[in-house]
Order: sequence, then C-alpha cells, then structure tokens
Amino acid sequence: MAQTLNIRGFVNGIDIEPDEYLLPLQEVIVNAIQSIEDKTNFEDGSISIKVLRGKQLSIESDFDEPYLPIVGFEILDNGVGFIKNRFQAFNDAFTDLNKNKGCKGVGRYTVLACFGSMDIESTFYEDNKWLNRSFKFDVINGISHKNNNENPTISNNEKLLTKIQLANYKKNFQDYINKNRISLTDLAEGIIQHCLLYFMSNEIPQIKIYNENEPDKSIFINDLYRSVVKFDNEVKSLKLKTIKEPFNINYLRNYNNKSHSFHLCANKREVGKKISISNYIPSFVQNLQDEEDNKYYLSVYVTSPFLDEKANNQRNKFSIPQNLADKNSFDEISIEELLTNISENVRNEYSSSIMLAEKEKNDRIHNYILNPQKPRLAYRHLLSVDNVFIDIPANATDERLESELHKKVFQLEQKRTKAFDKAFSKKKYNKDEFSNIIQNVLNEEAAFSVGKLADLMVRRKAIIKLLRKYLDWRNDENYMLEEDLHNIIFTMGAESKSMPKDYHNLWLLDDRLSFYSYTTSDKQIRTNKHIDSDSQKETDLLIYDFPWVYSDNPNSINSMVVFEFKRPGRDMNTAKDKKLDSQVEEYFELLMKSDAKSEKGRYLNIQDNTPKFGYVICDLTKDLIEFNVKYNYFKKTPYNTLFKINPELNQYFEVMSYETMLDFAEKRHDAFFQALGIDNL
Repeated sequence: MAQTLNIRGFVNGIDIEPDEYLLPLQEVIVNAIQSIEDKTNFEDGSISIKVLRGKQLSIESDFDEPYLPIVGFEILDNGVGFIKNRFQAFNDAFTDLNKNKGCKGVGRYTVLACFGSMDIESTFYEDNKWLNRSFKFDVINGISHKNNNENPTISNNEKLLTKIQLANYKKNFQDYINKNRISLTDLAEGIIQHCLLYFMSNEIPQIKIYNENEPDKSIFINDLYRSVVKFDNEVKSLKLKTIKEPFNINYLRNYNNKSHSFHLCANKREVGKKISISNYIPSFVQNLQDEEDNKYYLSVYVTSPFLDEKANNQRNKFSIPQNLADKNSFDEISIEELLTNISENVRNEYSSSIMLAEKEKNDRIHNYILNPQKPRLAYRHLLSVDNVFIDIPANATDERLESELHKKVFQLEQKRTKAFDKAFSKKKYNKDEFSNIIQNVLNEEAAFSVGKLADLMVRRKAIIKLLRKYLDWRNDENYMLEEDLHNIIFTMGAESKSMPKDYHNLWLLDDRLSFYSYTTSDKQIRTNKHIDSDSQKETDLLIYDFPWVYSDNPNSINSMVVFEFKRPGRDMNTAKDKKLDSQVEEYFELLMKSDAKSEKGRYLNIQDNTPKFGYVICDLTKDLIEFNVKYNYFKKTPYNTLFKINPELNQYFEVMSYETMLDFAEKRHDAFFQALGIDNL
C-alpha cells in the first residue's frame, strides 16, 4: 500500500516567519528559471509577475498614503511547463527532480504555509502534441484537477506558457505586509537579493513585475539589478581548517541598500535573512563612495558546497548552529564563527575605511567622556584599556553610547572580581600569579576607583552649583521653596532604609551623616517605627545611630541629630523663629519623653547624656545674630556661624546660613576638585 502525506499537518510544521512573506514567490520564480533552463532556446526565456491587490486600507491619519494591500501574485513563464516528469515530481513529496540544482522538493508546501491555495495552468509540448494541464493545490484536497480530468487536454494554443496564481495571503503575513506597506520596489529588490547569484552569472531570463491594472508601470528587474548592483572587488576564497570545501566571498556594491550586509547562499539562492556586517565590525556602518562619488553599501554574498548541503528544506535556514554555545562535537562550525572569519577578510579588504571609522569613533568617545561641559569621569579609566571600544557601533546615539560604556565598566569589574577570586582560591602561594594580580588587576582597580571617585565629585560639584543658582534666584526675590531645598538634600517623606546613599546629598551638611543607622525626613515623629510617640510634629531631618561595636549598653542610642531648614527669605522676626534653637529643642524634648525601641523590639534609653546635635540652616541677619548672642546664649565663631552648648543635656546647637553651608561643603571637596581637574566646571 502506498504511503500518503498529511498535507495540512506537513504545512503546519513548516517554520516560516511573517517577514519571510516573499519566500513562496521566490521559490516559484526559481522553479520558473529552472523550467526555462530546460528549454533548448534558453535565451528567449521570460518571467512576468502580476501583483494582485485588495481593497484600499482605511486611512488612519491625514499623513497616511493610500495603500492597496498585496493579496497574491500571478506568475507567467515560458519554460517547458508541467510535462509528465515535472507533474509527477509535483505529486511526490521530497522529489529528487532538480536535486542536482539544490532543490529540496518541498517548495510548493512552503507556498501553502503562506497562501490559501496555488492555481496552476500550463501549456506545454510533449509527445509531438501541444497539451494543457490545469489544477489547484491546497491543504484540503491536495491536487484537484479542472473538470476532474487528471489527463492533459489538447491545447489550441501552440505557445509555451505556465501561469501560477498564489491567492489569499494568510493573516499574519498579510498583517506584516500592510503594516510595512510593502511596495513594488520592495518586491523587486527582494527578488534580486534572493536570486542574485543567477543575475551575477547572467543565467537568468528577463523578469518584470507590475501591479495589476498598471502593466505600463512595470519594473524590469534585470535592468534594476544592473543599475543598483556592481562588483566592488574580485571574488575571494576563504579556507577554514574545520571545513574541507572553500568559501567564496563575492563583494558587490548595492546602491539601494542602507547598510553593509552578509548574505549566505546555497545553490545560487540566498538562504535566510541578510545579516548586518556591523554585528561583526561595529565601526563599519558608513557608506562607501564610487569613482563618481555615488554612495553605496556592500552586499557580501558567501557561497560554498558546504552551505549547499546545509540548507534546510524550506531554504530559510541552515542546519548549522547559530553560535559557539550551540555547537556539539559533531558540528564543524557555527554561523557566528563563519561570519567572524569572513569579517576578518572584510577588515583586510576595506582596512582603510574601517580604520578611519574606528579612529573617528574613538575620538568621539574620548570627547564624550572628557566633555568639559559634562565630563563622564567614571568612564575615564576605559580610555587606557586596549580595544575596549571595538564592539561599540560607530553610529551609536548618546543614549546607546552611555549604555555601552556603563556595560563596559560592569564587564571589567566582573573580570577583576573573577581574577581576585581565582587567585584567593589557591591553597598555595604562587608568586607569578600574585605578581600578575598586583601589576595588572590592581592597576585596573585603582584606575576604576579613581574614575568612580571623579564621577562622584562631578555630581557633587553639580549639586553645589545648583544650590548656588537657587541662592542667586533668591536675590532676585524669586525665593526658593523650603521643599525644593529639602528634596535636594534628602527627599521629603523618605527614610534611609528606602533611600540609597547615592540618591541623597547629606554630605552637604556633613559626610559623617551618611554612616548613621537611621535617617527620616519630614515625617511625623509618631510614624517612626523605633519611637513610641503620638506627636504629630515633623522634623526636617532626624538622624540617629545605634551601637554597632562593643558597648556597655547595647540598648541605648549612640547619638541623635536634628536638622531644621528655614525657607530662604522667610520672615524670622517672630517670637518662635527669633529664638533659633526653639523648634529643635522642642523636638529633643519630645524624643526624650518617648519610648524608643531597637530593631529587635527592645526599649532604648534616650538619656540626658545621649549626644544630641541640633542644626538650623536659615538666612542670618545682623539683628537675628545679635538677639541670639545677647539673649539666647549663642556664641559667634570665626566662620560666620553661631553655636550653643547645653552640658546638662549634652546638647550642641549650631546655626549657619545657606551660603556658609555651601562654602563648607565646597572647601571640604576643593582638594578633590583640583586633583581631578574639575575645579573650573
């Protein structure tokens, strides 16, 4: 009993993506070329492609152009037609007909993976008679003959002609075509790309393509090929150790392309999608120019008997692992390895263009990192690492460049960490290995740390400049809001558990504040999980610390700090505000009355001798200073600040202006700014 084929199941198993919508048409065209090759007079061969269009898509905006969706194709050729052996081959899945030309015998099933049906009418000459054969091919009935007649009929037309209609694109392919508004030119260029090796060898009939009802606007694809594709270099041969057969590399100029591309071919046809050369040579993205200064891009076509054998049945992929990680012991090579080797050939052939592009890219990255207006000093150490930018695209946007540089820093940091881990995992001292770490890894680590410090200092310099700008606006009576200032130093409503150190600026007040255990900002005292109080008062900043080393009393708070910010330009001539420490003093009193608990729930004693530091930042006028010195026991310092000590409660109060706070912060950082060369930013 003869075996049968479940056509629907077979077609459903074909792996073809929506962007491969043109593959069925390309397969039919190649079959037509081969049918014409079998004629005795090949020279007069011709192929005509009518593009069938549907109803106009609705226009979604005023800027949309009218578009008639492509729904199918009608292909005419004057090849030998569906003579007996060709029709028999059409009936046989995986037929051996034209196997010597690389055919897999499944092209018609690829058509049904994209279209609802395939209608064929062929007039041919056989057994000294002109005959006609008409049939339909679909997944439901397989082959169904016109008038249920399986045998060819006598034809009144004595001219070779085969018409194949591909009707009703399936939805996912139709949606892709409509979304991308595929044009007649797109179709013509796709045919050239797929059949380029036929065009190169001049072994191709005349081909034209046109929209139905517009035959006078045909594109003659042979002419288009001659106008957009030229040879750019002689064919190169590449021999790899693991592959017996050589690879031929064809360098072509494509005047319609928008990027340099690789094209892997089997049996004179492209297999799969083109691959951007910039994936392997990131600097090779700019166009080249011919002798008349016309711009073009390279299309690099690769052929080999090895690739001929490896094309899959649908001819849209190779049976070759994509990358090195996918290889097993039986695989000779991966696509990634093959293209890496071919890329080296491209580098050699176009070294001057690539070297110039890499120099321009490196100069741009250098200027980006050391931009005087906005230096990115965290990346400065990368400038001393050999070839570190080689895989960054030359046309990367600033956003992409920033992302790539950040990734480089992370990768080098991981590399150093692994080197340290490897050395420290050794059970015996190895002089050479440890010397290598000292000389190389630690040098890199030092450069990396300097870069991070420089970046930190640049950000701090920017914060100081921002606050000074606020003070300038204050002088114009555009007073800075208290919450603006507050959010710059420490976000209102936040606490240290949810606010990483990199995201606040307590260093403006004192760098040591970053190392306290807990910080809360502008939150009611009763909401503090460590303090049992019903007070609704809000400290601008409440900072306190628990013991973290040996202590006689581990249930006590080490110290407390309260900051109070007064809005610049605020009228301080009120009974409460005039006494500069009144509000901070009240906070301390409330906190000492409350029951405080540790992280583990133990009661903590905020005692009289617990160190308490209160700071007030405000505009200091002459009258305000005199009042607090004469009547509130404050003392002046040489630094334009006021201070007061209450030894009975171990309290220290300090009052300073915003200018003084910024001056102190800048002076603490000035040595770093100068050493890093950013003092004039």
